Amino acid sequence: MQKVFVVLPDKPPYSLCAKSFAKGFKHAGFYMEKSFSSELDDNKFIDFNPDIVMCFDFMELNDGILENLHKINPNCLFIFDFLTAINAKTHKKDIANLSHFGGKKLIFTADKSNLPIIENSVYLPCGVNVRKYKNLFEGYNQGISMFANPDDINNLKIMTDLIEHFGKITFFADEFDYLHSLENELWDELNNPELKDAYRKSYGGDISSERERSKVMSTSFVTVVPASHNHQGVDFTVFEVIASSGFAICEETSEVKRLFDVGREIETYKYSRELIDKIEFYLEHPSFARTIADNARMAAVNNHSVQIRIRTIIDKIKKLKSN
Repeated sequence: MQKVFVVLPDKPPYSLCAKSFAKGFKHAGFYMEKSFSSELDDNKFIDFNPDIVMCFDFMELNDGILENLHKINPNCLFIFDFLTAINAKTHKKDIANLSHFGGKKLIFTADKSNLPIIENSVYLPCGVNVRKYKNLFEGYNQGISMFANPDDINNLKIMTDLIEHFGKITFFADEFDYLHSLENELWDELNNPELKDAYRKSYGGDISSERERSKVMSTSFVTVVPASHNHQGVDFTVFEVIASSGFAICEETSEVKRLFDVGREIETYKYSRELIDKIEFYLEHPSFARTIADNARMAAVNNHSVQIRIRTIIDKIKKLKSN
């Protein structure tokens, strides 16, 4: 039995995406161990001596632990999966280190804009553990929900536009990002203390487990997902919503249109006014939103489960070994 070690990012939702991949390897018959990046014990990692390592950022590469394992076990395969868009200038040194890394490697990305930046990378959409997010619909507890970094000015603009129009939404985010967002430059432009107070009241805290996120997503009338970190891909949060039998309206990208039947499995928007108009339409026709949510769950099971993504990875591994 081959051994796989998965190094998880520290923050959701990307940690949850990585957990899904770890579970996918286990279901595929691999012996699997995992650790959060910040809790990785170098000695235990080396002693485990995995046949395959999967990680989701540059940290372990730059810390040298992967190089140490490569020296001990030259046959180890290293899988890098980048879940968001990468800035070529900001990550120039990281990308160079990845290119020069001597171990056998496969490089995947969930955003096609990374393909020309990272040599020999392959596009692989996120996959979701559909079992972890399974929820029976029992009614709505929330109206409009968002799971996004509020300190991103594009996300914050969407949030404030929705609050200004509907009076209140509920958004969930890391507490540090939320507190930092209160100093965002957008507030100077808006100059609206009442709107800022309504924004504060809309903060729902941080939700980091699959069960909790799934419960909120399934009981929200709509979950809005901007595409701030996936310019040519689909944010993992979209897959979480559809696996939860939730109704998602996400920012339109070419990959959203390619991977989903828009209007049947998901809804999209290009700008705030269109988003507001579509939410109003579905509030007037709630049965349409519920039908889309039911279809979305089936799409997650049939087309976007992590087991399907793991099969793609295994095929790539076999192809690499045969060369």
